[in-house]
Amino acid sequence: MSLACVTLAVPCRTDEPALGRTLDAAWASWQVAAQSATHALEVLVCLNGATGESRALAELRAFAAARGVRLAEVQADARSEPTDAPLTVTALCTPRAGKAIAWELLRRRARGATMLFLDADVLFPGNAFGLLLDTLAARPDAILASARTTCEVRSTAFERVMAVPYRIDFPNLSPQLYAARRDGLPASMPQNLFDPEHWLELMVGAEHMVRVPGARVAIRLPGTLADFFRQRIRIEMGKVQLAAEYPDVRRRTVPQPGLRAAMSTLSPVDLLRLATYLALRETAHAIAWRRYRRGRTDDVWRQAGTTKRWDAV
Repeated sequence: MSLACVTLAVPCRTDEPALGRTLDAAWASWQVAAQSATHALEVLVCLNGATGESRALAELRAFAAARGVRLAEVQADARSEPTDAPLTVTALCTPRAGKAIAWELLRRRARGATMLFLDADVLFPGNAFGLLLDTLAARPDAILASARTTCEVRSTAFERVMAVPYRIDFPNLSPQLYAARRDGLPASMPQNLFDPEHWLELMVGAEHMVRVPGARVAIRLPGTLADFFRQRIRIEMGKVQLAAEYPDVRRRTVPQPGLRAAMSTLSPVDLLRLATYLALRETAHAIAWRRYRRGRTDDVWRQAGTTKRWDAV
């Protein structure tokens, strides 16, 4: 008798340096989840970007080999074959870069009725998968179950500024880790989106999303001003794009914590840091708006290298 399936869907650039570490953590989290006793796991990684051999592909092969399965390397338009195996690992390869493109390909190919969407460069505790899956199972009205995004901070004045917003609990979908009912997701996602998770959250609706604060996922912060702008301009361009191209969707945004929430949460020193952060964010927004208006969007997916350096302190 075939096992029900959970799909672990990982969008991953081919130049991603931390995929192997992230997949090892994912496997450990899956093994302690109750669903691992009753469900097969489909590990589906969309390798997007330059074709051919890459570090990410090599690490994916090593992950599969360490668990005694063969890595299936397929092109984006290949069809999924039914299987009874308790674990399958697939590299879904496309030369087209962009997270929305990867999300669309992962959603289209996934076999699991439940999906775990996971970024390729994050840290999370072992109970994260189980908490998300259990919460989704307990809430039949929910389509999305979101982790809470936190951050790992280096001991620099700049990163202490970057870390302040993560002290505030925003009611948004975590772009880095969430569980989803596949059939409740939009049938397709526009492939030109700069902030696909925000679009997804608004399309599904707040009434169909549950947040799981105990399931935490940590990102590495940009360590330089240049990397901050590389990352933040894309995020702000996503806001500009939603307002310009999807105004009806944009109006579904839920209220965000304001100044009162920040003042009740943060110390006076952190409030000064927050003011600095907000000034930098507004500068990034102005740059993003100007570039978007002029059609200068080709370089929006530039890599912020310091966000990948987990071994640096």
